[in-house]
Amino acid sequence: MNTKTVAVDQMKALKNKLNAAIESRALLEEDFTAQSSLLIQFISKLSHVSKGLNIELDNRLAQLRVLLTKSAPIADIEDKIAEISKLLQRHTVTNEQNIAKVHQQFNHTGKNLQKINGLPENLRRKLRALLKETQTTKDSLTQYIPLFSQLLEFYDFSLKSKNDRPKGGLLANTPQPTQATTADSAESKSAAINTALIEKISTCLSKLQLSTQHTKELLSINKRLICETSNDDLLEHFIEIFDVIVADLKNERDSAKNFLSTLSETLTIVQSAVKKTLSTCQKSQDTNERINLKLQDQLLDMTSTVKKNMPLEQMKVDINLKLQTIASTLKQKSNFEQKSQAILTSQLDEMAKKVDKLEVQSQEFEAKLIEQQRKSMQDALTKLNNRAAFDDYFTKAMVRFYHQPYELALVVIDIDNFKNINDTYGHTAGDKTLQVIANTIQKKVSDDTFVARYGGEEFVLIYANIKKPAVVNELNALNKSIARLPFKFKNNKVSITLSIGVTHIKPEDNIHIAFERADEAMYKAKAEGKNQVIYLP
Repeated sequence: MNTKTVAVDQMKALKNKLNAAIESRALLEEDFTAQSSLLIQFISKLSHVSKGLNIELDNRLAQLRVLLTKSAPIADIEDKIAEISKLLQRHTVTNEQNIAKVHQQFNHTGKNLQKINGLPENLRRKLRALLKETQTTKDSLTQYIPLFSQLLEFYDFSLKSKNDRPKGGLLANTPQPTQATTADSAESKSAAINTALIEKISTCLSKLQLSTQHTKELLSINKRLICETSNDDLLEHFIEIFDVIVADLKNERDSAKNFLSTLSETLTIVQSAVKKTLSTCQKSQDTNERINLKLQDQLLDMTSTVKKNMPLEQMKVDINLKLQTIASTLKQKSNFEQKSQAILTSQLDEMAKKVDKLEVQSQEFEAKLIEQQRKSMQDALTKLNNRAAFDDYFTKAMVRFYHQPYELALVVIDIDNFKNINDTYGHTAGDKTLQVIANTIQKKVSDDTFVARYGGEEFVLIYANIKKPAVVNELNALNKSIARLPFKFKNNKVSITLSIGVTHIKPEDNIHIAFERADEAMYKAKAEGKNQVIYLP
């Protein structure tokens, strides 16, 4: 019975560990699915950027989005990306040919315009300057848009000077801007489109959680992306981003596949060992029962001998023979039990080793899950908690508040005039500013304060067990510390301040009402001159 009890206990422990391993495997699959979904969404958005360049390219990108949505094999995705890369290379060649053709046509038209008699001298001077500026071929077709705009303007002036302007023509009812205004407008429009596009791409990249190696590659591409204005260069960087994301996705899949395969093999081995042990226990039990029955029959036989009326000497001989038989059976029983115990012990030891191996794999997997969860809750740029971490923490804090109300304060912080830093000094300066301010906030607030980057240039804080005067004083001190930071961009000293809104949670609040009140306080601080703390009860 003791042996059976030990085996049952071992079986229960093995079953619990198997269940834990299965649950861990399910968690890995969920985490991997979430990461894949985020990457697929980003790749789909990125593919839409190139829409309109070429019909065939649009079709291939649409097919790529379908493959990603259906979680197609990585080999199919790689083949499709290879096709897209070839199309982009062909598009680059075609684009270069078109640029050369447009350049030739532009200069030919400009020279023909110069031959017209009666052109005003100032117009001839501007036309010569324009043709001199376009002696070398431009990098992209979009760079010719403001040049053609100027050429059309010169054409319009030439028609006016000869009093032969066509009626009802293309420019008949269109007010004619000045040359400088037209060029500046076209250039600013093109630059605005590229800037907006780059900002969206940079925002998406900051949300991706890739491996360390691929994260560094993405950051490097992102820096080059910020410095580029040519559409061709932008397309090339987009393809580089595609390649990095697909490579990381493939590595992640391979890693998960290897782990799941190893885990599955170990589980199969343990399952086989469990079945073998159960079978051994059952055979031992059956054999033991047969021996017990044999002993029982021998004892009954000896009892019947005692009850028989036979001479004493004959009875002694008969009983002595039966006792020897019983002793032999008992010895057989003892030997069998020792052998069975040894086999069972050996099998249990073997299973214990396999379970220990499985436990090590589970611990490694658990550590990987913890690291993945940490990354998913961390802002890539500032290393603070991110929006998801804030939502999780604030929800739990509100639950505690509802069960047992306590002093719970919510703070929303926005960097004043942050857009000017990006526009004037570039996104690299903006990123460094965010990192320095995030680090300063982390150091200056109380140790038990929850700090997160909410998005863009906004930060959120959650205070527990702190009164209004204390939290307002600490936030004012924080703002002064930020204002004293020695920011310097392109040899220009820049003072940076914060607009801060703070409120305490009330029993009738929910998550959205509380956040809206803190957000309202922050906007009130901006409206009243910035660089201050506003408290709304």
